[in-house]
Amino acid sequence: MKPVITIVGRQNVGKSTLFNRIIGRRKAITEDIPGVTRDRNYGEFEFGGKSFVIVDTGGFEPEGVEKITSLVKEQIYGAVEESSMIIFLLDARDGLLPDDREIASILRRYNKPVFYVVNKVDSQKREAETADFYRLGVEKLYSVSAAHGLGVGDLLEDIARIADTGPEAEAPQGIRIAVVGRPNTGKSSIVNRLLGSDRMIVSDAPGTTRDAIDSVIQCEGKTFTVIDTAGLRKKSRISQKVEEYSVTSALRSIERADVVNLVIDGQLGIGHQDGTIAHFIVSTGKGIGIVVNKRDLMDRDVAEDEYRTMVRQRLPHADFAPVIFTSALTGEQVEHILDIDTAVYGQLTTRISTPKLNRAFEEFTRRLSPPMAEGKQVKIFYVSQLKSVPPTFILFLNYPDRIPEHYKRYLENALREKYGFMGAPIRLLFRKK
Repeated sequence: MKPVITIVGRQNVGKSTLFNRIIGRRKAITEDIPGVTRDRNYGEFEFGGKSFVIVDTGGFEPEGVEKITSLVKEQIYGAVEESSMIIFLLDARDGLLPDDREIASILRRYNKPVFYVVNKVDSQKREAETADFYRLGVEKLYSVSAAHGLGVGDLLEDIARIADTGPEAEAPQGIRIAVVGRPNTGKSSIVNRLLGSDRMIVSDAPGTTRDAIDSVIQCEGKTFTVIDTAGLRKKSRISQKVEEYSVTSALRSIERADVVNLVIDGQLGIGHQDGTIAHFIVSTGKGIGIVVNKRDLMDRDVAEDEYRTMVRQRLPHADFAPVIFTSALTGEQVEHILDIDTAVYGQLTTRISTPKLNRAFEEFTRRLSPPMAEGKQVKIFYVSQLKSVPPTFILFLNYPDRIPEHYKRYLENALREKYGFMGAPIRLLFRKK
């Protein structure tokens, strides 16, 4: 197994900046606003021929009384417990504070290697001021500037030297699943149910999850990488840079996924923003499943088939997506989300042989002939599947630019009727023979 390194420290000491510096790309949100990182954020990196997992955590406030702060503390404790080593990040500009002493005291209870790292050391004067941190009773301090990369190499060299990696086995990603939707629809609660743990912070406050978090699930012999994302908001409601980045992060998570679960609040119904998200998922060629959450709070007199019809009518771009009703609070039907996603992935990766395709299209055109073009009959001569993910088909015709939209829709529906393609977007390309 790869060693797990957890970064802890007070709010705004630069944990996410150091995390991004170490993994070599911008994954965690980094802003000069206390409390931006709340969930555990996982990344991987290699150094000295060894592979590591590194965990970014929320700001540590030992005396915090706010609900969200206590949830952050629980996340940090969980991350520290599962880690092999700990980076305790301190702030040279602030100096040694009482909270730093208390965090150091807490970390000693775990009896794990702790690297005391003083961040924001970007001058000789500040380097001299780091001596005060030796009052924590440590033998070695690491002076770094995470923003500029100074001193980070020395830290990683010592981490690699004491790391006992043992036999390494690369964990397969399996099917990559994203969980997206408007804020406060219960996305993180669904992910927690799937994971069987409280990896994500769950709060009634909209916008609790800001980064995209990857988690690996093993279920019935299958591997899934689940991506919980920040809630997608209308652009007019994005007032801060951090919220804007959260939307961007969610869109990138959709692009990284194979199958995307669009979570809808069953109580509030389907909004315009849900349609926008569904359109983006389909336009990027991802498999899609619709998860109607909060079934326990919905009117039980409303039949699910009736609600499914409404969903498909209001999300016409994704009317081929399966619809499942869940309650993250009670756990109702949540375990079946992975079954649906597995089925959608199977449809997404379907390949149909050329002979079968051409026989099918002969059947389609006999049932409904292509339209006339300037008095001449449009003919489909040959069809082939260009690729899967998403299923893409190329059709060779005499007049490819004369195929109207309604006939393209007919061909897509005929393909779905014959082969399924549940939850999978279909691409039809028309070329002149």
